Amino acid sequence: MLALPVVALSFAPPASVSQLSLAHRAVRQTSVVCSLDDETVSVSRRAALVGACSAVAFGCTPAWAGYVTSLGLETTSPKDADRDDELLASKEVQKSIEGIKGYKSAAQALKSSFSKDTGMPLIPTIRKEFDFSQVRTDLNVAATVFDDETQKTTDRITRSILYDLTELEGASRLKKGETERTEKKIANVEKWFAKLDVDFNTFLTYFA
Repeated sequence: MLALPVVALSFAPPASVSQLSLAHRAVRQTSVVCSLDDETVSVSRRAALVGACSAVAFGCTPAWAGYVTSLGLETTSPKDADRDDELLASKEVQKSIEGIKGYKSAAQALKSSFSKDTGMPLIPTIRKEFDFSQVRTDLNVAATVFDDETQKTTDRITRSILYDLTELEGASRLKKGETERTEKKIANVEKWFAKLDVDFNTFLTYFA
């Protein structure tokens, strides 16, 4: 019987993982949560910042049940959040935080305009001021400054914000030929404006 040579197989880590590691210092491990499939990839917080936008692009889409923020899951309060202050001061994170503050202000301004004219078209402005993918990216990038446990909480708030925007757009829809909203429709729009403001405030509290 002929002896067959034994071939040793080795697997090198994907290049993308190597590129994400930072040589100048070791960082505590954390995870970026892709809420759609609940898979968690452990990377450094700094690596998470580098890869956040591409991770979103490859399907890490928050679940639509974002309005459910408490199902017996433990919530980390802002005062107990473990935050990387050096990462917080980075240009990328600060840009995302400013973006989130901008969305909050835009929502408040649109709500004020709506209170003066409840028949106004809202959807074009909503789509212009709240680009869904950009809002999601800013929320995800900002949250990379936190430890694993805190990110579970901010992830739920992120899903809630995205759900609020979706419901706000749906509630704002006017049927063909409609120029006015009923009292019920007005109340529904106002409800989602209020919910969105609360969730933006809650998220930003973690950066105060």
